[in-house]
Amino acid sequence: MSETRMSWRGCHLNKRTVSMLQAAEKLAKRQLVITQGSYNKGGVAASAGTHDGGGAADIRAVGLTTAQRKAVVLALRQVGFAAWLRTPSQGDWPYHIHAIAIGDKDLSRGAANQALEYRRLRNGLANRGKDDGPAGYYGMTYELYLKNIPAKPGKPSPNTTISLGAMAYARVHDGMSGVWGADRAQVLAWAAHPKIAAIGKAETRPAPGTPWHLHFQAMTKKIQRRFKLKADGVFGPVTAAVLKPYGYTIIA
Repeated sequence: MSETRMSWRGCHLNKRTVSMLQAAEKLAKRQLVITQGSYNKGGVAASAGTHDGGGAADIRAVGLTTAQRKAVVLALRQVGFAAWLRTPSQGDWPYHIHAIAIGDKDLSRGAANQALEYRRLRNGLANRGKDDGPAGYYGMTYELYLKNIPAKPGKPSPNTTISLGAMAYARVHDGMSGVWGADRAQVLAWAAHPKIAAIGKAETRPAPGTPWHLHFQAMTKKIQRRFKLKADGVFGPVTAAVLKPYGYTIIA
C-alpha cells in the first residue's frame, strides 16, 4: 500500500514524511523551508531521480550558519531520515540539505539506493564518498523514533535489501559498481553460505575468462534448482522471493 499523499507548505509530500519533518523541526527548534518535495518526476535534473517518488525533501540551507546546518541534519537523522548537507562544491546546486525518509513505501529507485548508501556510511553521491554527517543514526527509522528506541551509535545496518533492477542488469551486463554491484555480490554470498549451499564459495566470482553476466545466469540457475524453481537463469520476483524468509527485502 502506498503512502498517503498531501500538499504541505506548497510542496507535494506524503503524510509520513510531513510528520517526520515536523518532528525534526521540534528537535532543531527551527521551521524548515522545503525547496523541493516528493513525487516530482523529472523536476530537477541534478536530483538524479531521487525525488521521483515519495519520502524525499530538499531543505533550504542558504542563510543558515554552519552550526544551524549541522543541527538540522542531526535532527533529520534522529527522526529517521538519511540526510546530508549538500554544498556548491559537490554539484551544480546551492547549499541545501537533502533528506530521504528511511522506510518510505513510495521511494524511487534512486532514493532507495541513497538510503542503502547511508546505511553503508556513504554520502549518497555518485562518488560514493564517506558519510560526512553526524554518526550514530544509521539504523534509525521514524517508527523507532516514535517508540523512543535509540539507534546503535556508529554501526550501520547490514545490507538486507536486494534490487530486482540490479538482478536484471546483472543478467546482461558485466561491469557493476555502487549499490547494484553490492546487491549482486550480496546474492552470491548468500547463495554460497553453508546454510544455503546453492553454490560453492569459489563460485561467488566467475572463473578467469568467463563474462560476469554469463556467470550470474549460471549461478541463478543453481539457486533456482536448489529451491526447486524453474531453472531459466532469470533472477526475477519468484527467485528473489526465496531470500525473504532469510530477512531480505526485495525492491524494484
